[in-house]
Amino acid sequence: MLPNRRNFLAMTGASLGVASLPAGPASASAATRRYSAVLGNKQVGETSLRLSRSGDRVDVEIEVTLHLSILGLLRFDYQLSNRESWRGGVLQEMQSTTNNDGKAEHVRARRTARGLEIDGSGYQGVVSGNPATTSYFTTDFLERSTWINTQNGKIMNPTIGFAGTAGFSTNEGDVSCSKYVIRNGVNIDLYYDGNFEWMGSSFNVVGRSARIAMTNRGASLNRIWYG
Repeated sequence: MLPNRRNFLAMTGASLGVASLPAGPASASAATRRYSAVLGNKQVGETSLRLSRSGDRVDVEIEVTLHLSILGLLRFDYQLSNRESWRGGVLQEMQSTTNNDGKAEHVRARRTARGLEIDGSGYQGVVSGNPATTSYFTTDFLERSTWINTQNGKIMNPTIGFAGTAGFSTNEGDVSCSKYVIRNGVNIDLYYDGNFEWMGSSFNVVGRSARIAMTNRGASLNRIWYG
């Protein structure tokens, strides 16, 4: 059975920046990290993640491009752009657009007195509390019961379990990481190094191993996130 495209792309943590969200004040500090998407032994795409801080505001941008071919039967191109704005660890705004092999998807979210108002291709409504997103860049999200899919705005309540330590292959070699198993809404394993920096993720597609793995560490993402 061929994989569901949307499930594959949700696993990648795809989320990227669009110009329509105001850039805000000039950032006092920033960090960029890059990743490769690999299916089996073949690179099928790239992701870049950028965090910038000014005062108590953190802006997050991720760029994802995938060119996927599985067994010669499933071929598609994918580009996703999302920008998130956070204050004190609370999501204030999100704007994302996706070209899912010709199908347009989106999320527009804004915090108001009612909560986080979401207009997405997969969900429209208000979410209360302090939800995470499927950007994965901080272990803070592992402590939150509600996640927002950055491709379509769908609301998820995943189960999250710690699976001990495991080696995870990056451009720096085999990095010892804490492994977290995420289920219910998206089936993915997340890996964070000894400094709680996100190294990547792994999952299965039609019995084959798929991974998002760091290729360029850059500066500390946590230093920007926590200030």
